[in-house]
Amino acid sequence: NFYHYLSAVDNLKITQSISGRGSNADIDTVLRKVNLYERRASRFKTYSLGMKQRLAIAAALLGSPRVLVLDEPTNGLDPVGIAEIRALIIELSKSGHTIIMASHLLDEVEKVCTHMAILKTGTLVTTGAVNEVLQDEDVVEAGAADLNALARLLQQFGSRISMQPEAGTVQVALPKGSAQLEAINRHCFEQGLVLNHLILRKKRLETRFFELTND
Repeated sequence: NFYHYLSAVDNLKITQSISGRGSNADIDTVLRKVNLYERRASRFKTYSLGMKQRLAIAAALLGSPRVLVLDEPTNGLDPVGIAEIRALIIELSKSGHTIIMASHLLDEVEKVCTHMAILKTGTLVTTGAVNEVLQDEDVVEAGAADLNALARLLQQFGSRISMQPEAGTVQVALPKGSAQLEAINRHCFEQGLVLNHLILRKKRLETRFFELTND
């Protein structure tokens, strides 16, 4: 917690004094890291919510810890604030800090994290590199003028079919590493159906999360 009537520098001096981490000489360094150095003399109450979050991260950086634990760092922020915190986390990671982040904003986890763990009622459901958790199977997305005919043809490749009429596409789930787009395209063409869209779709983390946590 920070004092609203004090500047960033004065608030960090209090944090440093109480925690015993780092020294007053570190304050300018951490403010530069979180891009608040130019506003170091401004009172805390004049900061946007995103700036307040960055000041909290600056306080955590005092003493140059190797590991940072961030709890919902983008919670309540507008899109600009979220982008600022995201860029800061990535930059801190590149500079050698290990960052453990708890978040329910799965899109941000997907954009920022290299590894992840999913918990359900205190039980570990899965863990691993983000790409490995997402790519548990191949999801092929195809489009054609006749979606019903396309869905019937794709059933020969996989039984889990999902239609998106608004997007004009059909998705089929296949065992990981088994999708052959050329073979799918050729099969549809030989059956008289011309595809106007065919890609290997990366599964979104939100989709994977619900697959793993729904009973």
